[in-house]
Amino acid sequence: MKREQILLVEDHPINRAVIIKILSDSYEVVEAENGRAALDYLASAYPSVSGILLDLLMPVMNGLEFLKVYSQTPAYANIPVLVATSAQDGSDEKECLKLGAWDFIRKPIDADLLKLRLKNTIGRSQNALSNQIRHMAEHDELTGLYNRKQFLSVTRRMLDETDSGQVYALIHVDVKRFRLVNSFFGASAGDALLKFLAEQLREQFAPIHQCTLGRLEADVFCACAPLNKEQIAAMAAQLQRQFATYRANYYQELSFGVYCITDRTTPVEAMCDCAGEAAKLTKNGFQSPVVYYQQTMSEAVVIEQKIMSEAQAALDSEQFEVYLQPKYDLARKCVYGAEALARWNHPARGLISPGQFIPIFEKNGFIAKLDFYMWERTCRLLRKWSDAGLNPDPVSVNISRVNMYNPHLVEILRALVGKYGLSPSLLNLELTESAYMDNPEQMKKTVEKLKKAGFVIMMDDFGSGYSSLNTLKDVPIDVLKVDMRFLPANSSDSRSERILASVIRMAGWLGLDVIVEGVETKGQLDFLESVGCGYVQGFYFAKPMPAEEYEVSVKAHAIDSPILSEKQKPDNKVLDLIWSSSEQASRLFDSIMNPLAVFEFGHNYCNPMRVNTAFRVMFGALRQDLNQQMISTLSKADTERIINAFRAAAGQRGDAATEFWMHNSTGGLLRCRLQLRYIQDSGNGVLLMALFTTLFDAETRKDVPLPTEEWKSEHSSATE
Repeated sequence: MKREQILLVEDHPINRAVIIKILSDSYEVVEAENGRAALDYLASAYPSVSGILLDLLMPVMNGLEFLKVYSQTPAYANIPVLVATSAQDGSDEKECLKLGAWDFIRKPIDADLLKLRLKNTIGRSQNALSNQIRHMAEHDELTGLYNRKQFLSVTRRMLDETDSGQVYALIHVDVKRFRLVNSFFGASAGDALLKFLAEQLREQFAPIHQCTLGRLEADVFCACAPLNKEQIAAMAAQLQRQFATYRANYYQELSFGVYCITDRTTPVEAMCDCAGEAAKLTKNGFQSPVVYYQQTMSEAVVIEQKIMSEAQAALDSEQFEVYLQPKYDLARKCVYGAEALARWNHPARGLISPGQFIPIFEKNGFIAKLDFYMWERTCRLLRKWSDAGLNPDPVSVNISRVNMYNPHLVEILRALVGKYGLSPSLLNLELTESAYMDNPEQMKKTVEKLKKAGFVIMMDDFGSGYSSLNTLKDVPIDVLKVDMRFLPANSSDSRSERILASVIRMAGWLGLDVIVEGVETKGQLDFLESVGCGYVQGFYFAKPMPAEEYEVSVKAHAIDSPILSEKQKPDNKVLDLIWSSSEQASRLFDSIMNPLAVFEFGHNYCNPMRVNTAFRVMFGALRQDLNQQMISTLSKADTERIINAFRAAAGQRGDAATEFWMHNSTGGLLRCRLQLRYIQDSGNGVLLMALFTTLFDAETRKDVPLPTEEWKSEHSSATE
């Protein structure tokens, strides 16, 4: 039988010989003449050492210096050190205990006492080692929580031993898209995140007497505790708030799945699986991150698992294809650009609807891989068309919520267009408005970096969230995409139509283009044209099509359209001045004594956007019926004359003028001159500056021809 090994650290050969004689019948003794020699031996042989007998006064490295290194080496933690000391005042003992010494023996050494002290310290170390091994077997090494096996065991025991009338919940907690944390920041950052979450979970569940907590795998944590729905909701909200503060430059979320334990005979592992299935169904956006398990969830899991089991192989074998849905320029009546959409062409099942696989990919983070796949293949197509001399229009690609918070997104996209020698303006980027809700400040910074890199940013699904106006105010986007589903079907209430028309006009004032998608009928198209919409997309024109079919339209409509061209975009400095609420801007308008107004002129509308005080005195308050009020003071001929002047200024992008008669506020007749000057395009129409000058008052200037009797008859009601 192999004997336990003692490392004797002593500089005097005679003392070593005496101690070896005492211990040789019970132990294998290895000698070291100073602390340095002892450390050299331990570095390679420490697993075989059962104890250390250490002298303090030695050359090269004394006992205290040895203990300093020993105490900082975790591998030596279970090797007991027995210190031999001749000090009588206990000063050495205090210092040695601070550095990890286990026990002491006084010189001169008593043989029996030495054997007894060694036996006791070695026994204590073996017991501690046994406890440590058991703890390691039962606990997760990274977080110190119960591991999967022990969590299942202690939870089973707790449920069997506690009051059966107490309702318990099994709570699954995981990190949404955790694999991306490792991809973006490295495995060590992922480990640090898990340790942080484990500490937050400990803090939340510590006050609960009867509860268990463990890390089952990777980023999956489970807890079993007697909590109701209100308590779970409060706990989840608090954890989410704490978790969101961990990394300021990367938005992170938690998922919570809950299984309410109604039958305690159910295996705990099955409870964990059910809670996990509920957690998978937590959605991004506005819905609560806490989902309770229901029986029907198991059916969806089978489908999801089948899709995910084939996803990577499908990506590797390029089963995903780029389909393109054209966008139409209503002014030019032609195709202008497209949106790239993913279609899964499965070798056995044919085309799989994106509605089946996209939501699943978004939940587990695989959407990040599909995004890059689509970006790259879209760039290939643009390069191919450019090489063929087709002068392709921009194609937009979708940026998932996951990638919007990738800190390397801008570098990835810049490298991609650089790889294919493309202008960034050819690869338009669509992001959803709901992504803005998660972390507005980070979204704003990302969009600003993308714009600085030359990309055109489109806000998809505008109007679907609760912060649409904040989005417009804070995020520097270029294009709004509005879905026709924003309008309710078969509704006799015109408020939705008016809201959509207002959104289109508002975008124009901000210098933004608008693309309305989901257009399916001629009636919808006619309405959009009537309110000044510039671009549309939908089944009325074309469904998403393979790239080869779209290429035909590229060849047929290789035109230079003005959409999204920077030189055609409105000068935001001018717009900022017009819409400024500053005192300086107001004084500038009101300092002009004649009536002055900024009109937006477009298809079937001509509306004053901002007016000065003189204008309000002449025509009345700025309100919805102002146009009708103005027209009521004019003859048909003068009305037509004014409209033609607006058309001329807008069409020529220059100046125009005309004269007309009108009634003043007291019913008197005025002869006025209207001078118009083009400011700039507003997106859906043009902005024109209108200056009104009173040439003379008919009552005071008798030498001027008065309006005809026909004009007087037409406007007699205005003077009554």
